[in-house]
Amino acid sequence: MSNLGLVHSFADDCLYIKKEKGKIVVLVLVYIDDMAVSGPNSHYIVSFKELLGNDFEITDLGKLKFMLGILITRDRHNCLIYLNQSAYISQILTRFGLQDATPVSTPLLVKHNLSTTQSPQSKAEKQAYKNYAGDIHYLSLVGSLLFATQTRPDIQFTVNLVAQFGDNPGIAHLEAANASYATLKAPLI
Repeated sequence: MSNLGLVHSFADDCLYIKKEKGKIVVLVLVYIDDMAVSGPNSHYIVSFKELLGNDFEITDLGKLKFMLGILITRDRHNCLIYLNQSAYISQILTRFGLQDATPVSTPLLVKHNLSTTQSPQSKAEKQAYKNYAGDIHYLSLVGSLLFATQTRPDIQFTVNLVAQFGDNPGIAHLEAANASYATLKAPLI
């Protein structure tokens, strides 16, 4: 990327920026072998792709429609971009057996308190949690929720909260995480 005149962003490890005369002309997001290229002028984008193609075999899929499980749609007339993870959300709801959960508008009541006192302490409490959780792996559940917060900021507080109990989750923590999934079934307003 540096050979093509791009500089690594301090804000995001996956973002590279090319500037000319102090103005951004190309932004490149890289994730393993996928890239999204953007800029205010198509000339710079085409030039970047040509230069990259000189050194690597690339496949240009055209305008960005889908990346990392996120559907991207544009409303050019109103200068808007919409990000949608509904396919991903449906997949994770099914994965964790929550596809039939009743939608709720908020994942956690403000007065609801989660703490380490709700974490299992004894062998009996740990067994009770395992029996309650069944096949659900708490950290996988929370990690999937974390990815969904990119397009669903309404669950961000709860996901941040339940993530704090990943080393020893209790039934109350799992129920709060499950409530976040039920919120994913409700549309954003």
